[in-house]
Amino acid sequence: MQIAHGISRLQAQLSRSVVTIGNFDGLHLGHREIISRLLKTARDLKAQSVVVTFYPHPKKILHPEKEHFQIFDQEDQERELQKLGVDLLIVEPFSRDLSQLKPEQYFVDYILKPLSPEVLIVGYDFAFGANRTGTLGVLESLTQKHGIGLEVVQPIKKEGLVISSTEIRKAIGEGRVELAFQMLGRSFYLKGLVEKGDQRGRTLGFPTANLATKAEIFPKVGIYATKTIVRGKAYLSVTNVGWNPTFVDIKNKTLKVESYILDFNEDIYGEEIEIHFLKYLRSEEKFSSVEKLVAQMKVDVQNALEFFK
Repeated sequence: MQIAHGISRLQAQLSRSVVTIGNFDGLHLGHREIISRLLKTARDLKAQSVVVTFYPHPKKILHPEKEHFQIFDQEDQERELQKLGVDLLIVEPFSRDLSQLKPEQYFVDYILKPLSPEVLIVGYDFAFGANRTGTLGVLESLTQKHGIGLEVVQPIKKEGLVISSTEIRKAIGEGRVELAFQMLGRSFYLKGLVEKGDQRGRTLGFPTANLATKAEIFPKVGIYATKTIVRGKAYLSVTNVGWNPTFVDIKNKTLKVESYILDFNEDIYGEEIEIHFLKYLRSEEKFSSVEKLVAQMKVDVQNALEFFK
């Protein structure tokens, strides 16, 4: 897959393409349906498949006063689109100037001229241009005017909910990682480097890998059955997202992600790992003694193993 960081970075104008445009945060099942249609149409027309996305996320530029957390980073999006078989990914640098372009100007200068699209495929909630004035109706008029096909992909539902990045963020924040899995089509994960912690778990018989991550969203505080990827190999694990209230005053601590990896005893400090969240087991608790904490940790491991079975 070729990656261009902006239309201006394209080496040459395309001769024929099929194009989709969107933020694709998390690349969930709704997004994957769009990409699937894109790839099929491109194959049928013997044209290049092109995904146009934006970085940073437009909401971070247009509404910096509001918190907006992305599900996965740009690297994840690039890796997943490459796996799917997209020919060209255009990551357009988003700015206020870009956001002020009128719909027709954006369409002509950023899509029509450089990409020569035969068909445009977008989601049901697509809008573009200044103040999102480029509605689906406007897009339909533009594609008809320039002799381009337009396909609008309808929403997909899971558990009665329309799959969206917003619903996925909500599910993750509520600890409903199994629902997030159903909407993403894959597990929510955190990645980062293993850093040295208090090394308290080792003395308790449960050595943990402490994650230093740049992730923007985290699952609800609690204990989870997880899968941890180390050096490309998956291990069963139990992960705590929280503050260790049994030992510290949580007012003075930052959120920690600590994974106890089953049947694993290697030095991985400084190495990158991924922790995939599969099931919420229980809330984090403050125990009256270390012995009670250890007893509960043993129960957590057994409950995780039952889930893995």
